[in-house]
Amino acid sequence: MAFRDLTVKNIEEADIIIAGIPYDLSASVGKGTAEAPKRLRELSEYLPPYTMGMDDIKPLKIADIGDYHLEKNEESFEKLSEEVYELLKKDKFTLFLGGDHAVAISTEKAFIKKAQDNHKTPVLLHLDAHADICDFYDGSILSHATPVKRAIDNGIAKENVVMFGIRSYEDQEVEYLNKNKEIKVFNANDLNDRLDEVIKYIKDKYSDSKYEIHLSFDIDMVDPSYAPGTGTPEHFGVESKNALKLVEEFIKDLNITSMDLVEISPALDVNDITSWLGLKILYELFYLLKVKLGK
Repeated sequence: MAFRDLTVKNIEEADIIIAGIPYDLSASVGKGTAEAPKRLRELSEYLPPYTMGMDDIKPLKIADIGDYHLEKNEESFEKLSEEVYELLKKDKFTLFLGGDHAVAISTEKAFIKKAQDNHKTPVLLHLDAHADICDFYDGSILSHATPVKRAIDNGIAKENVVMFGIRSYEDQEVEYLNKNKEIKVFNANDLNDRLDEVIKYIKDKYSDSKYEIHLSFDIDMVDPSYAPGTGTPEHFGVESKNALKLVEEFIKDLNITSMDLVEISPALDVNDITSWLGLKILYELFYLLKVKLGK
């Protein structure tokens, strides 16, 4: 069984909800991310429910509700957003397994609506090698290069979008970011060379409970020497230990209520090391969520 010793069938008994979105029709280079939810579940059957520090994760309970269907048209993206919104209203930490990064167009739209319903200020922490703030890419507004721009279109304030690990830009992204300096961008060198400073900046800005935060984690933020199984690898990336510390510190001290893990492509991987990296990071986060819940 996936996520062994952690799963429950009754969603109301769960602390975390997991849903897959096996979609890669918007990927522009390497494909295969549609296989990631299935492969992550398969590998999780072999992963003991303990952290690297021998901390027991088993008191935490997960409901894996299966996969959502998504097609490359606006009606399908809107339908997914409505379905995700209903899921988020359960007020449990919710994890989405992509799929290419276009899936975040729907999940982030739902998150923004839910945060606003709760009278919270929505915040997007975008972890990625790419800015993903194109208005359109490959002739489409539903590209894996457009989710951040769609999130802004859907109501998130530009000053509450923060990017981490970025090291590749399209012309339209450079123009947009230069015109909108309130969007904070930390490149990969910032995370490798002054990680503590970056973490302090974010905690100082977003620790207040008035904020509700979505964490969007594209595996290609991590250098491809650690995560080769992704469709658009970018060298000179974030070291895996720094990626882990970044997300650990965010989960520990910020009001993050939802998260996606995207762009893992088993078809492009080597000995599943990218999938294993994603899982190992998730299991460390599971333990921190357990602690936050007092379990």
